[in-house]
Amino acid sequence: MKGKFSDIDSVFNSPDDFLGVLFYGPNEYKIDTAYNNLFNSFKNNSKITFERPELTADIILNQPEVFYNDINTISFESEKIIIKIDMTETDKSGCLGDYIISPTEKTFIVVKSGRIGPSSTLRKVFEKADNFIAIPFYENSERDSREFIKKSLLDNDCSITKEAESKLISISGNDSKLLNLNLDLLSLYLLKEDKKEINIENLEKVLLAGEPAEAQNFCNFVALGLTEDAFSCLNQLRLNGQQPIQLINNLSRFYQRIHLVALAIENGEKTTEAMKNLKPPVFFKEKSKFLKQTQLWGAAKTERALVILNEAEREVKKSPDLSKAIVNNVVLRLSVAAQK
Repeated sequence: MKGKFSDIDSVFNSPDDFLGVLFYGPNEYKIDTAYNNLFNSFKNNSKITFERPELTADIILNQPEVFYNDINTISFESEKIIIKIDMTETDKSGCLGDYIISPTEKTFIVVKSGRIGPSSTLRKVFEKADNFIAIPFYENSERDSREFIKKSLLDNDCSITKEAESKLISISGNDSKLLNLNLDLLSLYLLKEDKKEINIENLEKVLLAGEPAEAQNFCNFVALGLTEDAFSCLNQLRLNGQQPIQLINNLSRFYQRIHLVALAIENGEKTTEAMKNLKPPVFFKEKSKFLKQTQLWGAAKTERALVILNEAEREVKKSPDLSKAIVNNVVLRLSVAAQK
């Protein structure tokens, strides 16, 4: 059945009402959190204690006998077998399509995936089945990000200035995973400080110390058509551990913001108002660059850029061995296009 985020409480509180759940969407951090928390809740349920090793997409797509061997494992009468399945690399259903039509009542499957569309066979089989539910996890709003920051800082007994909070969201976007990583770095930096307050000075010192390697600057260089600077920054980001899919996603979020402003301008809105209405708003030190990028790209060009980035995301997931070349190609195409 089709679910929504609020339905997750039903899965946690009444797992016997379901035979499986699919967590999917672009919000990787929340998906992983729900995926892991669900197993922690199962461990406290006396009727759901028999857990099997996590299965991968490769097994579901190419080795169905492994999956069926797991679900046919004999369990004690009071136990339900719990099977974890990581399908983040595909939108196909594999052997799950047949299994969900005729499931085993003593089995509960928990599946996680990524950004999959309505035409995905994986999503369709969960949405059409009565005893299975597909729950989407969409990207955070600015309000979600601010609440995430507030909770994280409360847990670590830290505070943050408004200027630093806006800059942190500007750097991290509404990506909970990146926000969490950056907040961990800042909390560690403040660990020995008497006043544990994140301000613009210590934020820039911790997160922007290697300015050329900052993701924001990478996106700026690409969108401004500064090809050499973009590749220099790209290489540094790779050395710092940035993964290909992160680089593509950073560019996608960046171009989505340009596209929103460009559309608003085409519809008669003033540029300053369009930029101000972005969530989160453009950081004041970035406004002149963003204005130039909007002028260079416009709505039609950004639409083409987003198509290129969506295709690149699919190619990276499909062919991880070629991911470096795929990202290089995207950076070259977009940075050259900026000046045309």
